[in-house]
Amino acid sequence: MLRSDAQTQNDNNNIFRNINNLRVDIILEIQKDIDPYDMVSLVFLLYDTPDTALQRLIVYQRLSNDEACHSINLLYDWALHAQSSQTWKYEFLEALTICRLYNIIRKLGFDVSQVKKHYLPDNLNVSIYIDPMKKVLYKLCESLNSEIFSKLQKTLISYNYNVAEYKTCELILLELISKRFIKLGYYDKEKKSYTNTYDIEELAKIIEKFSKVNILASVLREIQEQINSPDLKNKPQNFTSIEKYNIPGPSKIKEDKYQEGFDEIFELMNQCHNDEDEPGINLKSDITLLKDAYAIKNRKRIGVCCIINQDKFYPSKQSLQDHEHIELEDRLGSKLDVMALERTMTSLNFIVKSKSNLDHEEVFQFIKDVLKYHVTAGDSVFMLCILSHGVRGHVYAADSVRIKVDDIQNLLDSEHAHHLRGIPKVLILQACQVKADSEVKNKIVADGPSSNDFYLKKAHFLVYWATAPEYEAFRIEDKGSIFIQCICALIKKRAKYEHLLDIFTKVNNNVTALCTKIKSFQVPLYKTTLTKKLYLSIPE
Repeated sequence: MLRSDAQTQNDNNNIFRNINNLRVDIILEIQKDIDPYDMVSLVFLLYDTPDTALQRLIVYQRLSNDEACHSINLLYDWALHAQSSQTWKYEFLEALTICRLYNIIRKLGFDVSQVKKHYLPDNLNVSIYIDPMKKVLYKLCESLNSEIFSKLQKTLISYNYNVAEYKTCELILLELISKRFIKLGYYDKEKKSYTNTYDIEELAKIIEKFSKVNILASVLREIQEQINSPDLKNKPQNFTSIEKYNIPGPSKIKEDKYQEGFDEIFELMNQCHNDEDEPGINLKSDITLLKDAYAIKNRKRIGVCCIINQDKFYPSKQSLQDHEHIELEDRLGSKLDVMALERTMTSLNFIVKSKSNLDHEEVFQFIKDVLKYHVTAGDSVFMLCILSHGVRGHVYAADSVRIKVDDIQNLLDSEHAHHLRGIPKVLILQACQVKADSEVKNKIVADGPSSNDFYLKKAHFLVYWATAPEYEAFRIEDKGSIFIQCICALIKKRAKYEHLLDIFTKVNNNVTALCTKIKSFQVPLYKTTLTKKLYLSIPE
């Protein structure tokens, strides 16, 4: 409904009739009632100089659990500096409204409903005195949960920004603004006009990789376009509410709609552990054919098993430069696979070394360290297990950068691996493929590479993929992956009686049969350049 200018003026007079009660000395008093996290948000919104805001908030963060933090008059000092402006009181009230500090607003004598109606805190395109880009950036901070916040820190560390010690998103953003990673112009609060060009594109590229808040990347770009375009500046804005973008609020536990029927799936998983064939009764051991098998030099130490588990992923500078367009989802249940592998290989007298969530450089460094400090000339077998997402011939590191499996093989055949020459090297790859055009809602999630050419260039290698080309591999989020769980179960049961290729053939049979029963398709694939039979144990 249209309102006359006189009516609008009357409404404003009613809203701000107590505005003169807002004095600098009052700011000194009310800042004592403001929570440290809200204090950080207010400083972020109000301070015009990001370097000053950042340095003062760093000190404030260090003292936030100390009584001394109350002596840091962040808002009072701002008010002393800002009071020369005719709009400072209105600016402060708008910042309180954006941060939803309604108790403070009431204490100052204002009608909360009227103030909200005037400043529209939920409308990201409406900003009167606060820089509109800061309002959206504040909403970004408000929307991040601890998991996304941690990933954002890791992403920015890959850009060489030292943000690991920051406890709030606002400090991170101030760091980025200070270093010109985010470029904000100057917003004249009295004239409500902008100088200089805003540029938030680099931040938007990162935010759009986080599915829970990626819509805010569109909001940032929309606001940037409105600010930077002369044609749009002078036109009425199409006000956009938060609801339009469906920006998530506090996270809630989702009701599981897929629980029915999972008892059957879990029972099928148990088939891997309860194989009907008893190897000791029905099978003849080939272990006496030592001329046709790789030597086991020391039954008390068979070899080394290296496990790399990638179950949490974040975008990095390199992955963004490589134009990785998909967000790699966290691989729930992968820790159960790690536990199964560690128990299984330890029981077979392997030295087990495992690490999780390594970036692409750390992956190679970890393998080099294991080769240098843990592999000895007395080892008979080396096993490397990588649990991650994957695409054709590659596995993903935690920083969303693809690693060529060929490069890993080359490392295991290099000078770094001189102790491995002539001994078998086993690579087990539970590699997951996340498809950009499909979203898996079930607790069974699809993994696997889409490769048409798995071939080996080195001798004494056995590479075992969780799935053959054009098939998927599956992981049950509270049981682990079907592939790894079957491997561990069958190795524990059959290692003293069968060589590894026979065991893997049985794994193929179990995995394929199990997946067929749940109307999914997974066919593991191994490629080998082994020259003899490979046993992981010698019977007592």
